[in-house]
Parts: sequence; C-alpha cells; structure tokens
Amino acid sequence: MVDKGEYRTAIVHVTLTGSSYRLAHDSCHAAALLWNQAVDFVHGEWKAKRSPSKYDIQAHLNSLDRQDRPLHAHTTEIIAHDLHEAIKTSHANRKNGMKVRSPWRKKNYRPLSFTKNFGWRISKDQLHLSLGRGRPRIDVAIPTIVDSATNKNVDPELWGEIQLCWDQDNRRFSLHIPYQTLREISTGHAVTAIDEGVINPMTLATWVDDTTIDVTIINGREGRAIKRQRNKSVGQIQRKISRCKNGSRKHRRLVMARKKINGKTKLALRDFDHQVSRKAANHVINHNTTRLVVGDVRGIEKKTKQRRSANRHQRQQLSQWSRGRQEGYLSEKTNVEIEHLNESYSSQTCPACLTPNRPSGRYYRCKNPDCGFTCHRDAVGAVNILQKAIYGEYIPIGPDATIRVTYLRAVERWSLDQRKAHRKVQCQKARALSSAQNRALSDVTQISKPILANSFTSTDSSVPDQLVVVA
Repeated sequence: MVDKGEYRTAIVHVTLTGSSYRLAHDSCHAAALLWNQAVDFVHGEWKAKRSPSKYDIQAHLNSLDRQDRPLHAHTTEIIAHDLHEAIKTSHANRKNGMKVRSPWRKKNYRPLSFTKNFGWRISKDQLHLSLGRGRPRIDVAIPTIVDSATNKNVDPELWGEIQLCWDQDNRRFSLHIPYQTLREISTGHAVTAIDEGVINPMTLATWVDDTTIDVTIINGREGRAIKRQRNKSVGQIQRKISRCKNGSRKHRRLVMARKKINGKTKLALRDFDHQVSRKAANHVINHNTTRLVVGDVRGIEKKTKQRRSANRHQRQQLSQWSRGRQEGYLSEKTNVEIEHLNESYSSQTCPACLTPNRPSGRYYRCKNPDCGFTCHRDAVGAVNILQKAIYGEYIPIGPDATIRVTYLRAVERWSLDQRKAHRKVQCQKARALSSAQNRALSDVTQISKPILANSFTSTDSSVPDQLVVVA
C-alpha cells in the first residue's frame, strides 16, 4: 500500500450573528443576480454569432458598476468561470446524445466562493470572509475540520477555496471547505465486481485464491425505510397544502413542515450512503483491489412507464435510487476508478453451469438437476460480473470453487425482534422493582442468546444479544 494525496470537502454547519446573517443573505442574492447577467450576456453573444470565453464573461461582469457587484473580485471571477464550465459540460453531454440545454434559468440564490489567501483569512478566533475592499465582512467561528483518513485536525493552512452555501430545507448556512488528505493506494492485482440493487445497494465479489470467492452483501433496507417515511409524510402534508390558500398562515406552516422533513431526510440519506460506501471500501481495501467493475444500470429509471417495465411503486424506488452518489463516495474512499460493464442476465445465469434461470425471491436455485447450485441472488450477480470482467464473458467458476458470503447491515440498527425482546426485558425489570412482583418472579432467570442475521456469515458488530426470559 502506498499513500496518495487527494482533496476532500468537509461540510460544516455554522451559526451567524444577525448582521452577518443578513449580509450573507444579501450577498447570495447579489451573486445570483451576477449569474443572471452573465447568462444574458452569453446568450446575447450567441445571437450575434460570437462565442465568448470565460475571460470575456469575466470582463463583462467587471465592467459593471461597483454597486451592482458588491462582492470580492475573486468571487466575481469564479461566477464567470463556473458559467463557462457549465456551458462546456452541456455541450459535451449534448454530443453524447443527452437532451440538455445550456444554462438559461434565472437564479435567486447562489453560493459565495472565497479564494484562499484573498477571500478568507483567520485572525484570533474568527474566520473572516471578505466581500471586497471597503465593505463589511462575514465573521464566523473557526470550524474544526477532522481528516477522515487520519482522524486528526486539519490545519487551516491546508484549506482551499471556501464556499458559503445555504441549505434551503434545513434553513441554515454551511461552509464547504476542501482540504488535502492522504489515501492508501493498493499495489495488488485483485479485481472486485459490484452488483448494485435497490434492496441491497452493493454486493461485492473478489477472488481470494484459485478456489475461494469472497462476497460481501450490504443490506440497504434502512435507506428504503427513510425514503418511505419521507414519501408518506410529504404526501400527507402536500394533500393538506392543496386545500389551503396560497400565502395563508396555515399554508406557510405546512410548507415549513415539508422543508423540515426534507432536510432531515437529506441528512439521514447522506449518512446512509456514506455507511454503504464505507463498508464497500473496506472490502475493496482489504482485498488490495486495483480494478473496480460495476454492473451498468445507468438509465434504468428512464421511460419505465412508457415501456411498462415497472409499476408505480418500483418507478418511485428507481427514481429515488442514490446509486450515483454511492459510487462517487466509493471512488473517493478507495482512489480506484470505477468501470461500468454490461450486466445483462447476470442474476439469471448459474455461475456453476451457466444454466439460465429466472429466480423468485432473494435466493438462487439452479434448475439443472445435475448442478444443484444455491446461493444468494445478489451474490450470483456479483460473481457473474466478476467472471465477465476477468474473461470477457460468463465463465463457470469450477466445481471446487467456494463462495464465501458475508452479510452486513449498512447502518447499525436493531431489528424489530431485538427491539421487542429488549422492551420485554425492560418491562419485566420495571415490574421487579416492586417487592410483591419481585417475590412473584423469584424463579425467573435471564439467559443471553445471540441472534443470527441470516444463514450467511455475519460480521456486523452492531447485532446485540437478545435477552430471553424463561421460567
């Protein structure tokens, strides 16, 4: 393993004073107005058959009156360069066949960017964010940044360009601070394949030796529960909003309640995606993987209604699937570039004899009577993707091969059975506080019995023991 430097961004929520809050609010509006003027300038140049560069956009914004751009010169420069990059990206996507438009929508709010050594500085116990010479500044307490790789505090000298962003759902400002960190880079030659899904977000498979395949299945029911709770709560509020008059007091209260639910869900899903990618990264790092291949399911959520390939419940799950963000987190945590591979029929092909079979449920059973192969359905998909990534097509794993499956929960939570058992014991302990109840239960004994997550090997340390009361 060798170390390689990379940049990560820490998100820190900040509390502003009344004056700083109003100043930040007005500055974000001013940044949005500058963006709108830059967009109008670019569209005017296109109508005149000219293609402005990022420096032309920057020169146009700098030519405005000083009162029309109450921001730092570097902040204005970043707005111009960001617009130019957005235009380049839209053109590249259009060449790849995507139906996209160049930036045209008007903005009301835009994050503020502060360059290192010019836009922000630290004095005593405060971080000063500059809006330009002769203008008041935004002061916040110095945030504490902890490096996720070393668990040590990051010195402000290692910070980069800072952004002050407004979270519309949680109704608060946050600082996005990039910093350089060191990551371990694998020097091995292992290949890891990933089968992605809605129920189990990631299933990873890697050859350990000539006869053993390690498979890690990461359960994602926690994320589904978070999304389902959000959908039901927002749906109830939305039905009430539809019966209210716009701008009324009740309408405003319901809108704020909806934003609060969305903000809380956003944070919970972000934590869930980090938990999934962290456990997947542990598998990749422990097996010294240098090549990461993922089954290509990009675009699976498109035109499902027209093709009638999914009902409305499945379409909702596919549209809310955070597969891309999980892949991005995994690539950042492992420093391994992700490849996409066609995964057609990977979960319907027996990895032992290549007999096609459409499984029902979460377990795969081969229809060939001479084979009799059984395994978890997602593990079958990951193993077949692994074979195709190595050999270019589906190849039998061999009669002596062993698939070793580890089933992990993405988030450390108790199951319903564990909660019921714990609640039962706590109620009995409360009743035992009475002397009469204590005499009545004098012959009761508590025995500790572990719960198995399922028939596979479970290495999840979050599964506590179940307390069973027997007489």
